[in-house]
Amino acid sequence: MAGRGIIVNHDIKSWRYNRYFFNKAILTPSFNHEAVKWTNIMSQELEGYWKSLGNLNLSKDNLKNLNDWQLEIDMAEWVRRFTSDMIVILITGERSYTMASYYNLYNPVKVIHSNPLIEDSERFVKAFSDYLFGITIFMYFGYFSRRYYPGIKDKVKHLLNNRDYVFEALDIIIKKRRKEIEEMPVGTKLGHDMLTSLIITNTERDMNEDKNITKDDISTRPMTDVEIRGNLLDAFIAGVDTVSINGFWIVVFLCDLNS
Repeated sequence: MAGRGIIVNHDIKSWRYNRYFFNKAILTPSFNHEAVKWTNIMSQELEGYWKSLGNLNLSKDNLKNLNDWQLEIDMAEWVRRFTSDMIVILITGERSYTMASYYNLYNPVKVIHSNPLIEDSERFVKAFSDYLFGITIFMYFGYFSRRYYPGIKDKVKHLLNNRDYVFEALDIIIKKRRKEIEEMPVGTKLGHDMLTSLIITNTERDMNEDKNITKDDISTRPMTDVEIRGNLLDAFIAGVDTVSINGFWIVVFLCDLNS
């Protein structure tokens, strides 16, 4: 991933180029509006799952008062899936339904959604955590250790397979969206998600052209699929892990204030 994205990009010229596009995609008012809108939608959806699971524990005598439900949950797991669903919809404009998948583990009545972005959303989300862990392994262990040390070499093999899965999944998502956009007439209103913004920026479909960029500036050309993949990868890694951890501790802090 050297020369791609932002997080591990050591090429300053490429880093500036990718940072420009990344910021341009997420700092628009429309993107922020989508974030607020989907936060409300996801919060209501999450509350619905909790109420449904809580009502499963009610006795027959208490079924008439469904507002008296109680539920013991693993907050870290729920917050992780909440933020995962949020990040996926903001980045790709499509749903992943990881909260629904986790809910289905505990409820005999399954929630089924059509046309999810990824069939195995649990694996998709976990793959980014494994990818981040893989970066650490490759930073601290040299070539000889990764290739020949028992235990480490098997883990490295798994991490490399996981990397290939992540790259392939992102490439499929990018190509699918690019094809959808190409089949739309020019001027059609497009989504405000990050992926769409990265694909159309500096093209004839770009409605947010920066007039302050000169002709010889590096940021005047569109992004390639590989460059888009690098930015999506950074967004998923930062969003799924960092945001979920922060979200968990915010909930813990709020609970302590009310206790």
